[in-house]
Amino acid sequence: MISPALPIIRTQIETFPALPATVSRVMTITANPESSANDLMQAILPDQSMCTTILKIANSTFFGMPRQVSSIERAIVVLGQEEIRNIVLGKALFTAFPKMARENRQRVNLFWEHAFTCGLAAKIIADHFRFSPSEFFIAGLIHDIGKLALLLTFPDDYPLLREFAGPNHFYNPAEEQQQFGISHDEVGRLLAEKWQLPEQLLMATGYHHNPHLAPTHRHYPVIIQVADILSLMYCCAEISGGSDVETIFTDFLPETATLWAANNLHLHSGDLQHWFGALQQKRVEEEEILKTLATR
Repeated sequence: MISPALPIIRTQIETFPALPATVSRVMTITANPESSANDLMQAILPDQSMCTTILKIANSTFFGMPRQVSSIERAIVVLGQEEIRNIVLGKALFTAFPKMARENRQRVNLFWEHAFTCGLAAKIIADHFRFSPSEFFIAGLIHDIGKLALLLTFPDDYPLLREFAGPNHFYNPAEEQQQFGISHDEVGRLLAEKWQLPEQLLMATGYHHNPHLAPTHRHYPVIIQVADILSLMYCCAEISGGSDVETIFTDFLPETATLWAANNLHLHSGDLQHWFGALQQKRVEEEEILKTLATR
């Protein structure tokens, strides 16, 4: 039986506006191997808000540049097109949703706290494996965007912060599927498709609760699943509760080690504890990045 909520959700997704023109131009240019740094600069310069965001992030501890980056041209040269694309995409997706009603604002702010922290955790793990840290940061940042679409559709019924209620309220896809006829990760994948995001971000968004089902780029949802738990541990003291990080993963995701090994990601004893410690430090250091992304 099809849930009566499902057509409403699909209509909500269809009516979502496209991403800003700056993002579309940047995505097109960075996808073209023949494009130049000047092409990218000309696409960004008309958007002064985006220029400000790029320069603030380029000069933050996020990249740790030894010298001040004072122009968009210099930022493109120093950071490269991929990093610029990820900053532009992250900023646009962070502010893509309409302003939520006053009663939801606090919950949405906490939601972005978790999403941002997940992005940082994914960045730490990606750096460990020598993947693109900024691309995994974006994947972590947007992994739960389907939840915001569900909240917009059902503002009185959707439990946006279910996991924050404590360890006994950890996400159960069956409950979400039963109530709304669709899970937030599937909603997120549909949104990512609508916005024509890169395939690896579709996989991270759409399969972070079921990485083994991802048809391509499986290491993205595999890593985001772990980053998600690390973020929840940081954001919700009840979940971590002073317990050993390895023990928490054994309780919540007992299949982690097997799944990672199957995807040629070698998880050693102490890695999870080390990443959580690094996250605790990075989350404090990168607070200004969150504020920069959240500024409209």
